[in-house]
Amino acid sequence: MTRTKTANVPEVAIVDRGTPIEAIMEILDRDGAVVIRHLVKPAVMDRVGSELDSYIRRAAPGEGDFWGYKTKRFGALVTKSRTFAEEIAPNPTLMTVMDKLLGARCLRFQLHVTMAVHIGPGEKGQIIHRDDGLLPFTHPGPQALCNTMWALTDFTLENGATNVVIGSHLWPDDRYPGPDDVVARAVMPKGSCLIYVGSVFHGGGTNHTADEWRTGMICGYSLGWLRQEENQYMAVPPAVAKTLPDNVQRLIGYTNHGPFLGWYEGQDVHVVLEPHVSDVMPATPEGGEYTEEVRILKTASFIDPRWV
Repeated sequence: MTRTKTANVPEVAIVDRGTPIEAIMEILDRDGAVVIRHLVKPAVMDRVGSELDSYIRRAAPGEGDFWGYKTKRFGALVTKSRTFAEEIAPNPTLMTVMDKLLGARCLRFQLHVTMAVHIGPGEKGQIIHRDDGLLPFTHPGPQALCNTMWALTDFTLENGATNVVIGSHLWPDDRYPGPDDVVARAVMPKGSCLIYVGSVFHGGGTNHTADEWRTGMICGYSLGWLRQEENQYMAVPPAVAKTLPDNVQRLIGYTNHGPFLGWYEGQDVHVVLEPHVSDVMPATPEGGEYTEEVRILKTASFIDPRWV
């Protein structure tokens, strides 16, 4: 659980799958990032890779300093990869981490963004940035979002493992990374996962190889009452969401936050995925779902102490 150095280059702290959540949270609080090695087996990544392969081949390189000129990107991974939808996005370890990190400020957290990132040989390092820079919050402060980067291939020093400015999640808004700040690399084998809080400075590293592509998948989570960076209802429309497990539907956002935020016809928006959905339905107490025989209350009521 300590940072190591390879060829005088510091690396993001790395722990093994099964490490107690308390230890993972301690590192996140201290550094702003942590790698969980082999969070899923390589075979799971192989399935995801095969499901995304045709999209990677058809995707075009970026056209900007931030997006990269030799990097292919695309989103909607829940729709494009069933394995991602069922085994990556709702990974139990990540669900526990996100609950501890975000749960105090919301009744439920949600999927915030998904993106495949295929970085080609010779690609320059990405502009260092904070992911929560798109939100109107002051730093330092409680986290509003937390992203993860999954290694679909090995992340090495040579192919440009993600750069993370250690401890920068604790900086005020007027401080930007300088030459004296510690920039660590998220070196990790295939199937591993980098967790990095929304306020930590980071960016994709330079790919120094001549013929090696580095492929990762961003999967981010945010407070349930925030607008998501990726519009999940366009990326995963109801026709697709209906085919997914219930926990994934709700993680995407097909459920209310609290009694009334996000309702449809006065009901929990999850009703749009149910066979009894109608364009006119009676409103139900506290935004619950209505059926012909019973009203199912699936959200918090106003007597919940968090709403008092």
